[in-house]
Order: sequence, then structure tokens, then C-alpha cells
Amino acid sequence: MPTIHLTAETVNKLPLLEAGQAFYRDAKLQGFGLRIGATSKAYFAEKRVDGRTVRATLGMHGQITADQARKAAVIALGKMTNGDDLNAEKREKARKLKSEKSEKRAAAEYTLEKLCDWYVTHQEGKGKTSARDAKNLFKNHVKTSEFASLPARSLTAKQATAIIRAVVEKGHARTAAKLRAYLRAAYALAQGAETNPEAPAALLHFGVETNPVASTGALSSANNTRDMVLTQDELGECMRLLAERREKEYDDALAAFELSILLGGQRIAQVLRLTLADVDQNAGTVTLFDPKGRRKTARRHVLPLTNAAKKLVEVILEKRRADWLFGDKSAQTVPDTVARKGSEVLRQAQENLGEADLDLFAATRDIQVRDLRRTAETVFAAMGISKDLRAQIQSHGLGGVQDRHYDRHDYMGEKLRALEAWATQLQALAERKPAPSNVVPMAKTGRRRAEATV
Repeated sequence: MPTIHLTAETVNKLPLLEAGQAFYRDAKLQGFGLRIGATSKAYFAEKRVDGRTVRATLGMHGQITADQARKAAVIALGKMTNGDDLNAEKREKARKLKSEKSEKRAAAEYTLEKLCDWYVTHQEGKGKTSARDAKNLFKNHVKTSEFASLPARSLTAKQATAIIRAVVEKGHARTAAKLRAYLRAAYALAQGAETNPEAPAALLHFGVETNPVASTGALSSANNTRDMVLTQDELGECMRLLAERREKEYDDALAAFELSILLGGQRIAQVLRLTLADVDQNAGTVTLFDPKGRRKTARRHVLPLTNAAKKLVEVILEKRRADWLFGDKSAQTVPDTVARKGSEVLRQAQENLGEADLDLFAATRDIQVRDLRRTAETVFAAMGISKDLRAQIQSHGLGGVQDRHYDRHDYMGEKLRALEAWATQLQALAERKPAPSNVVPMAKTGRRRAEATV
């Protein structure tokens, strides 16, 4: 390695190389040198540290002068004399810079919004019908929040609470409870991605180590069990109005509501998922799919059609506009639409009863579409239908070992007889005359008839 006195003049005179590198040592300062390549000249400091030679670049000629490089070499050589590996320090700085860039990239790519998207995709892949509900809740309440673009792993319990509180303050406690449940599940999925082979590998990049939603307070106000049951008059007037409106103008949402009642109080969401393939007119059955609970696959819930239900199904099939029975080709009718339109019918029923002086208490009762399922169960019990058969009709309480593994009877005959009796009861109430054998006469006091629930 040639030795020269490295000054601005001598360095300027040294030519660049066509290929390879050349090294020059300084004649006055041991360990100070110059490296020349095809496009640049670089000053360096060189010394043995811990038994090996360490060469640290000080700067490029043209960016620093020879005198500046010499002063920097004195400092660098002093550090190396003390055992400092300057290249290790540079590598650490480079690592930190790379880490910072990675964190910035993660902040842009692995946000709360993206975590919600991944959760929905995962649930859709598993065939979970709740995925659509989660997608809508995330769209309306998470992606519109100020925390949507925050790195998912940075979300705090206070911030998660703020997202949920915003929904509660709008008066939607039940919606807030569902949003909390879906957010908590999304974080649980990401948090356990390392040990869950079913979780998408992409979730590992979110770096979620804790579940901030798990630390938020549960919404006890949203879990109050309703006990509202329609009176006989309310139920009868509801059925009369549904039939009357169907005759005047067919409506998907109201048809789904009416069918859910005729089928014994089935869940609206499951009725709305009915497709043409789920209706067997020859056998006189419809097949619902019940994903409730921790089932990996939805339970097939086959129901016989009564004469009244068959007539309604014929109308629905005639009016359908897509493979599914309710909605058009662009989208299925959603439960919220049924809840809204069904509630309008129930309000009208109460108003009609009040005007006819059949039940002056009706206008003060907050009856909702979901109360029809409870009402049907109550009527079935009053009709003497066993608890086990009621469970078979409404597809609930069937998660025990006996039901899942041993009882293979389809109960079709029993269900048909019960639903026919239910249809007879509904028709009698709609026509405002006593049912053949299941209605107890109700006393009147003055012009007001005492409220009688079924």
C-alpha cells in the first residue's frame, strides 16, 4: 500500500481507476488513509481492534477536505484505541434506521382499519354469516373514527373505549356491544396468530401483543333480556296488516317478516338467507342454516310448510328477483330493513287497536320485530307443546351431547302438527274470533278489555 502525505493537492492529483480499488496510507498519521475507486475517493481510519483490523470510512473527498478528514481520523483512531468498533456503531445506526423505516411502513400498512378488513376476510373464508354484520359495523364506526389509520398494535384501551362510546352516545347500546365483540375477536385473532394455524399469516405483521378491547368495560345495558310478548290482539292485528299490505303491494322485507312468523318465530337473519335451492315445494319444506353458537358449520334446520306458509312461499317465489328469495340481484334484504318496516307494522297495529278500543294499553308497549320469536315460543307452551319440540321448531337449546350425537329423529311430523296449530291460532286471531280450542275467554271492564298476553 503506497504511502504519501495526504493533502488536498496530492489527493486531487491522484487519478480515479478504470476498475478495482487502490489504497494510500498517510505519511504522517498512522492509520489514516485514502481509498480510490472508479467513481470516488474516500478517506478512512484503520486500526486493529480486539485482534482484527477495522477500517472505518470517514467521508468522501469533495464532501470533506483532507484536513477535515485528518482531524476526523485522529478522533476515530482514539476511539478504536479504546476498543470501539466504529463499523459496529455504523451497523447499529443502519439497523435502527431500517427499523424506523419498517415501523413507518407498518404504521401505514398494518392499521386498525386493515386489521378489521383481515378479520372480516378470515370470517368470510370460514363461511361465517356474521362476517357481513362485522363488515358493516367496522365500516360505519371504526373506519370513520380518528383511530382508523393508527397502527393496530398501538391502539390503547382508552382509544378503543372512545370508539365504542361514540356508538353508545348515539343511543345504540346493542350495536355498541356487537362492535365491541367483533373488535375484541379481531384483536384476539391477531394476538394468537403465531400459535393459530388457521389465522392468516399476514396477521403476524400487525405485531399485536395485547388485546386493548378486552380491557374495555362490558356493556351491561345492552344485555338486558327482553321479556316483551305480544298480546293476542297485537299478534292478530299484525298478521292481518301483513296480509293486507301484501295484497296491495308486495314487499321483500315484510314478506320475510311474515314467513318468519308462520314458520314458528324463526330468526329474521336466517330467513333472509333463504335461496331457491332451500325451498322444496314437492316435499313441502324449507331449509334454514343456523350458525349460532360455536358450530364450525351451520346446522341444517328443516321446517315443514303449513298450508298458509305454502301460499306465502308461492307468492315469494313468484316475486323473487334473484337466486335468494329476498332482495334483488345486487344485494339481499338485510335484517335492519325488516326490523324497521316490521316495527312500522307493529306500531300501526297498536294504533288500530287503540282506535278500535280493543286494547288501550297497546300504544304504551314497546313491541319489536324480535319479540315475535318469544311470542311464538310462549304460544307454543300455552298450546301444550313440549319444550323439546319447541326447541326443534326454533332451533335453540340443541347443543347438548344427546342432541348432537344420539337423537337422529327429524321430528317433521311433530313439527308440522305444531305449526298447523300455530297457523290456525294466527288465522283466528287475525279474523278476531276465538281459536277452536286454545283461547281462554277474556273479560271486559267497561269499554276497556283487560290485556291478555299469549
